[in-house]
Amino acid sequence: MLNIFRSNNIFSIVALFLVTIGIRLFPYFSFQPIELSINAPLTQFFFNYWKLLGPTSNTDFVVATLVIYLQSLQINYITTQHSVLHKDSMLPALMYVTLNSIYPEQMVLSPQMLANTFLLLILQRLFYLYESSKPLYLVLDAGMYLGLAILFNYDIINYLPFILISVVAMTSFNIKYLMVAIIGIIVPIYFTTAFFYLSNHLNDFMAFVELSFTKTYFIKIAIDPITAIPWFVMLGLLLYTAFVIQSNFYKNNVKTRRVLLTLGLLLLFSLLIVPLEDKNFIFNLIYLSTPTSMLVAYFFLSSKRFYLKEIFYLFFVASCFYFQLNR
Repeated sequence: MLNIFRSNNIFSIVALFLVTIGIRLFPYFSFQPIELSINAPLTQFFFNYWKLLGPTSNTDFVVATLVIYLQSLQINYITTQHSVLHKDSMLPALMYVTLNSIYPEQMVLSPQMLANTFLLLILQRLFYLYESSKPLYLVLDAGMYLGLAILFNYDIINYLPFILISVVAMTSFNIKYLMVAIIGIIVPIYFTTAFFYLSNHLNDFMAFVELSFTKTYFIKIAIDPITAIPWFVMLGLLLYTAFVIQSNFYKNNVKTRRVLLTLGLLLLFSLLIVPLEDKNFIFNLIYLSTPTSMLVAYFFLSSKRFYLKEIFYLFFVASCFYFQLNR
């Protein structure tokens, strides 16, 4: 099965779409209400409006599936455009879809899912920094995307140090980058407030903000060992991949080395952000899946140990069906 995705062509893109539908199919037939973690003003506005449209549960699943599929294509584009892997393939997209289809909480449209779109845009802008003659514009873009993401999910503000460190890693240290990034964050928040004010909904916006402060941080995570098995296996593969990448690190060109370093930083900050979720840490796993899918694709890229890799991937597919059927 993995051979289909070891290339990057229209056939593998269509195959990815079919796989995305296939491993996210069960919720269409057995809906179980899932309580979302809504803690930011734009999220509350969006989902209040979404409820007014009266979508059915199946509509919610369809939209979430489409978002995950489009995000996976975005991840694959970033990986290919910046030569993260030594060979172009659809494996990063496949890993992203799979990692975000394991648990029932990942089947519905969530604030984290919306915010992760902006995280992908931030990553894309950061990767362009090395070749840019005007990095300040890219830093401003990254800050603005972060500001928009914060309006959907507060947890993502913890990526601000990631942006600043990544800018230094891709270019050099400059205090202007810090100022520009902060200005970028403020701009979307300012215009969002202005929009609500001019449309005579400022009181509603302030109510959303006040309600969002009820969020609790750093709760104690109670992880069911069985629930954690797929991610324990994935993190094991990630450690092996990190060792292999490190062994060949200096064989890459300078840009690729800096891109890999940025991905490593993203992985670290994504691990730190998972326990910040106050209702269910599974929602925040979408942030962790972004760097993981791009890096662990390296493990599956080679056809050596063919059957072992097929078994590993089929294990993750089986996990999707197991947890969806046993909610």
